[in-house]
Formats: sequence, structure tokens, C-alpha cells
Amino acid sequence: MATKNYKITIAGQTYDVEVGDISASPVEVSVDGTTYKVEIPDTATPVSSGTPAVSAAKTVVPAPQVVARPSVPTFGGDGVVRSPMPGKIISVSVSVGDVVTKGQPILILESMKMENTIASPIDGTVSVVHVSASDAVQHGQSLAEIAQA
Repeated sequence: MATKNYKITIAGQTYDVEVGDISASPVEVSVDGTTYKVEIPDTATPVSSGTPAVSAAKTVVPAPQVVARPSVPTFGGDGVVRSPMPGKIISVSVSVGDVVTKGQPILILESMKMENTIASPIDGTVSVVHVSASDAVQHGQSLAEIAQA
């Protein structure tokens, strides 16, 4: 079976998705050039197009190749600190009004069972904290805002 190409928009971000042969598991799925191997269980329920339902995928394992993920800057100079990847907030170490310095840890994000420290990209004052511990976040989601000093 040939691969199929799709353009999928999630939260305003458009991704090019290529789905490989779905007759055997794992299936190779490429999202903006990043390839994943997706296990499709035998109990997968097909949707009207004949492809397995998204909720049926049980395991996602990155393929051995290394390719850049879709680009969403974690800080764009607008004072908004964004999530570099989907995950879960483990802890937030700042609150509104706190003065922070560039490089100072502001929160811990767990993604793929790894803890990632998100640091302040500038010196400034925390004006908004959008997340709290145990919140699930998406790639590119606003986490905090820092007013430059």
C-alpha cells in the first residue's frame, strides 16, 4: 500500500503528515519530516477512510533518524515563554511579580519521561504564569510572560 499525505492543523499550527503502509504494524508516520514508528493494535477500529482511529495507537517510538521538529520558538522577544515540546508541568518556581535573571530556572517540564528545565530567556519581572504543577501542555503553548527589565 502506498503512503498517504495529509495537511493537519492543530491549534492553528499546520503540519505535513505522511502515513506509511497501514497493513502492518508498526506504521511509519512522518510529521514535518520527523519520522515515528506507531504500533497499531489488532483491535484498532477503522474510521470511514479505512485508516485506524488515532486513539487506537498504543505506542509511539521515534525512528532511528534525527530530524528537526516543527519550529516553534520558546521565546520570540515578545516576553512570552513557550513550551518547546508537549509534556506535563512538574513544578513552577516563580510567581507573578518575581524578578528573574536570564538563565534562571522558572519551571520543570516532563516530556517522554525526562525532566526539562525551562529557564528565563531574559532579565525581567514575571508578569503572568499560565501553568501550574500537573498541567499538561502542548508544543508552543504559552507558559509564562516576562516583562523585560
